[in-house]
Parts: sequence; structure tokens; C-alpha cells
Amino acid sequence: MTLPGLTTKHTETPRPAPAATDTSGPRPIAGRYQLGPVLGSGSEAVVYDAGDLRTSERVAVKIFRPEASHADERFQREVDMHRRLRHWAVVPVRDHGLIPADHDGDAPRRFTVMDLVEGRNLRSILYAGPATPAMTAAWLGSILDALVQVHRKGIVHNDIKPANILVPSAADGSPSVVAKLADFGVATSRRHAPLASTSGTAHYISPEEAFGTKATAASDIYALGLVALECLTGAKAFPGTAVESMVARTLRGPALPYTLGRRWNALLGTMTAARPEDRPTARQALRMLHRINL
Repeated sequence: MTLPGLTTKHTETPRPAPAATDTSGPRPIAGRYQLGPVLGSGSEAVVYDAGDLRTSERVAVKIFRPEASHADERFQREVDMHRRLRHWAVVPVRDHGLIPADHDGDAPRRFTVMDLVEGRNLRSILYAGPATPAMTAAWLGSILDALVQVHRKGIVHNDIKPANILVPSAADGSPSVVAKLADFGVATSRRHAPLASTSGTAHYISPEEAFGTKATAASDIYALGLVALECLTGAKAFPGTAVESMVARTLRGPALPYTLGRRWNALLGTMTAARPEDRPTARQALRMLHRINL
């Protein structure tokens, strides 16, 4: 699950540009959040562009489907993780609560309120083709900087992929050089065990996860390496079905085109090393990124 610009675990839907909030809709949630258009939906939740009636700000409201697998656990996990995180490249959860059951028979539903990132997720940006090395480096640097703090707090994001990386729009409407990490619904920590044996998205999980081993900080680095490679080439490193993709990475590393240059290949090669212990930490990868001449 990914928010805002929601994606499901295996199906990723481009996030449309936010529309103006409709204040003529149903009664505000918690007496405060007036729901507007749907920004994205999946099997676990629906995300709305909404207006905060107290502050007059636009926000993103994520409403969890009560029938979804692990809905309560995903909600609580996301709230717990964000209590410990304050970083400019992590989309913050600013409020949460419970929508009571109504007279129409709808079950109680949990919700979180996040900053509204006006832009697109990286998946929708890459539909148009590869990014420039300079933009890739800027986005990669943002997420690595966030992971320095995330991993220092003992948290593993566990689902890094283009759809979980949001890119705000610049003044002219083009993607900015900032990227933000979203959706900690399947993140793990010392207090939060994995929700399933494999929680990430098939095309981005690490070789150790494909073998059934628990994800670690090194698994996040591997996934981010694949994302950066996809930005530069415009194609997934391990295409095909979920099973084909997972099997392929247990047999080989991703193909690194020589046209990327020696330093890009060195960085991406070490980030996607087969053995977790051979991968750099987020801080080490950030230092290597700074040495790339763009």
C-alpha cells in the first residue's frame, strides 16, 4: 500500500493531479476533514484530497478498508512509526482516528491524515521514460537522507518502490528535485514483526527476502538501488511476473549498462550486491552518490 498517490502491493496506479477540495460532500471526518476527490485506491485503503476546516489547508486522508487484511495492524504500524520520524523527505502523518459505524451498516474505519504532496509518485513519472542522471541523483539523495534517520531509529521501510516515492511539482508543474518517502504500512522494527513472510513488492524485494529471510536495512538499500537503476534506464531491472522477477534476482544481479559510467555502476552495483553484508549503509551510499560527477 502506498500513500498518497495510492498503490497496492502488486498493482500500481498513477496518482492524478490533486483537484480542488469539494466542501459540499458528506459530513466532515472527526468534525474537521472535509473529503474531496479520490487521489488513489487499493485493496487496503482509499486516499482522498481533503480540506482541514480548522487550518484551511489541503491534506491527504487515508481511510483503511475494514475488510482488508491486517487493516488495524497496518494503521497502528503507520501511526507508531511516524511518532518516531521527523524528516523533510518523509511524508508525515499529522493526525489519525476512527470513523464510527453509521446507520447504513458501514463498519468503523480507521484513518490517518498526511501532508498533501502536490505532484506525482515516481512510478507515474517514469511512465514517460527515464529520468536524467541529475534528477535521479537528487531523488536518490533525498531518499537516502531519509533512510539514514529511518534506519538509525531501527525501522525498516520494507516496501521501497517508485510508487512509494512522491515527487512534488515545481512552480512550472515539472517534477522538482525533491523526493519524499511514503507509506510505512508494512514497515518493521524491534516492536513490529513482519505482517507476512514477504511484505514488499515482488519487483523490488532483495534476494534474501526472495529466499524467505526477514528484511533488514540492507534490504531497503537493495530496493532503492533497483529504483535508481529504473530511473536511469526507464525499465525494471527484473521484469516479468512476480514469481519470475523474484527467481531472477536469486540467480543474478541486475544488468548495469556501461553507458551509466563507472561511478554510477559502482554505486548501484554495491547497493544491489547479492549479500546484505556487502551493501553500504544509507550514509555510505550517500557519500558515494556525492562523488558522482553529473
